[in-house]
Amino acid sequence: MYLSRPLLGLLLVASAAPAGAADAGDADALPPLPEPLTLQAALEAARPDHPDLLLAEAERDLALAEQASAEAVTGLRASAFAEGRYVEPSPLAPEPGSDDSRASLLLSKQLYDFGRTRSAVAAAEAGHAGRELAYLDAAYRQRLDIIASYLDVLLADLAFLVQNEAMAIVFVNLDEIRDRHELGQVSDVELLEQETRYQEVRIRRYRAQADQRAARVRLAEALGRPGELPSSLTPPSLAAIERELPGLQALQARVLEHNPAVRAARAGVEAGLQRLEAARAGRRPLLTGEVEAAEYAKDFGSRDEWRASVILEVPLLTGGTVKARVARARGELKRARAELARRQLELRQRLVDLFERIQVLQAQRDEAWTRQDYRDLYLDRSRSLYELEVETDLGDAMVESTRARLLAAQVDYQLLLAWAQLDALRGQEPLSVQARAPGEEGE
Repeated sequence: MYLSRPLLGLLLVASAAPAGAADAGDADALPPLPEPLTLQAALEAARPDHPDLLLAEAERDLALAEQASAEAVTGLRASAFAEGRYVEPSPLAPEPGSDDSRASLLLSKQLYDFGRTRSAVAAAEAGHAGRELAYLDAAYRQRLDIIASYLDVLLADLAFLVQNEAMAIVFVNLDEIRDRHELGQVSDVELLEQETRYQEVRIRRYRAQADQRAARVRLAEALGRPGELPSSLTPPSLAAIERELPGLQALQARVLEHNPAVRAARAGVEAGLQRLEAARAGRRPLLTGEVEAAEYAKDFGSRDEWRASVILEVPLLTGGTVKARVARARGELKRARAELARRQLELRQRLVDLFERIQVLQAQRDEAWTRQDYRDLYLDRSRSLYELEVETDLGDAMVESTRARLLAAQVDYQLLLAWAQLDALRGQEPLSVQARAPGEEGE
């Protein structure tokens, strides 16, 4: 294919502005996203009120409230009583008045419950610790969602560039065939064939442009800033993928020990054990101390102005309530253990899949970059031949060079995302400095 020099000159500089940038909506007084947007800036600009984070935060607050409630059982209690009474006194009563009102102040405190409160507090503390870890897991998931959405936008831009260049090439060919058709050198069938090819490529370009916008919408939603679509993004550093992959057994030990979801499930089992112990303690005695001061409208010698008591309550029959609580606690413990086993099973499988995926992508990266080097050299040769006015496929070479860039970027970004997911599995902030610390491979 030989292109006219003016049209090829236009093709060499043809590029389209990325879809996006419009619809910058209300950002609740947040500063606008920087342009061009970097991955680090996107992670820092994410709103903390993502629904998943709010849900995890609510669960954490509920667990903290449960802990406070368990601790409050042994707290000092004070109550004031006022009782207004009108009586018809007996003629033999020492005081004939009808006013038999009284006011009193009662202080009470649970002194000892033989392990009930201790187990309940321990269960609440374990539950709260588990919710803290669940919140951390939700924060990691949001960070991974932002990273994936950011990379999708970059790939959508490259995919659009491929289709845009392909449409420009087909349009140049169509323009030449139209000229030749007017001169009678090309049949109607050949012209319609090229028209059809142009329309097919044109549709693919529109789809790629729509994908650009859809990817930006997903990124804005992941950031918690709907309607604020970034127009240009900076490719991220690939230093995070230049790491040696640790052995599978070492990774598995690390994941099962430090993964937030597993640690949260493990805390749930501990909470279940403590709740079961607290339920069993319902059969144990309860020791309470009370101090009461009172003021009476009528003064009888049998009425005490104040008294102090130590009360020992020994349950004899509980009506089946303790048995029911123990059965419920056992069921909850069984469910917590099953949840832990399920999470461990899922994580082991996810780790194996991710481990193999990283290995494949590392090998595929070498192939992708070799292809890109070949396409770049091929494009240079085609450009040189064109400058010597030798018929060449320069337009097709440009498209294939851009397509090779897209394929190489797809491998790089898939590998970058896979490393981020591995960081999260290991209980480290995805793509953080700590996650990329040297020497970690030996763990």
